[in-house]
Amino acid sequence: MDSYQDEIIVLQVNNWQNADKKAICFSKDHGKIIFLAYGARYPKSKAGRLVQPFACLHAEFYPGSSVEKLKDCELAAPMPQLGLDQLAYGFLMAEGTDRLTGQGEVSEGIYALLQQALVLLQARNPRLAALAYLIQLLDHCGIGPVYEVCVNCSHTAEKDGWFSEEQGGFLCDSCCSGAMKTGTLLPFHEETRLLWQKLRMLDFAEPEHFTVKGGALMELERILHGYLVYQTEQPLKSLGFIRQIAEQHTLK
Repeated sequence: MDSYQDEIIVLQVNNWQNADKKAICFSKDHGKIIFLAYGARYPKSKAGRLVQPFACLHAEFYPGSSVEKLKDCELAAPMPQLGLDQLAYGFLMAEGTDRLTGQGEVSEGIYALLQQALVLLQARNPRLAALAYLIQLLDHCGIGPVYEVCVNCSHTAEKDGWFSEEQGGFLCDSCCSGAMKTGTLLPFHEETRLLWQKLRMLDFAEPEHFTVKGGALMELERILHGYLVYQTEQPLKSLGFIRQIAEQHTLK
């Protein structure tokens, strides 16, 4: 069986059977790959040391019908050193990538975006880095919400309004009455839309410095996280970890 090589970023790692690991990664030339690393839980296994969340690896695989087999791997970049907050938001980025991409759907743009976002995660506010990544990831996947105009009447969004998950974006006051009755709308203030635009256009390689108000940040998180759940029809497990860390910070 012929093997193939690629550069990958590991998204998720789980123990598998007695001594193996099952992992999900996003690769430069093959998109999302699910693979097994046999014997990776043995103490002397090189794969066990290297197949870790957020590791960037040169990897070689044997192809399978749905799950690949890891043949060999080497570090392609230094292993990231992440604190607890950075890990939590890194897991959110990884989970979003896994949920929004399918196996074999190649996107060098998503790979480059993920690579740059993990660097930014270590250098800047991880909460903002994760938000910026998820916003830009949605655009790469072709399902980014509309926020510049009302999705119903196409009038420019100039005032506070509402966000509709079902309609995929901003609704002005004039168009929201029907949807309001179903309880599916979230407040979407002008300040939040401006923050969305700022993060959507953020250059990860040369990020500018800017201030963020807490209210706009929390509102944007509610909208974005809810929209991701709506699009994927699955809960985001990493949000529970983020909440636990936030509670620990509150108790200190």
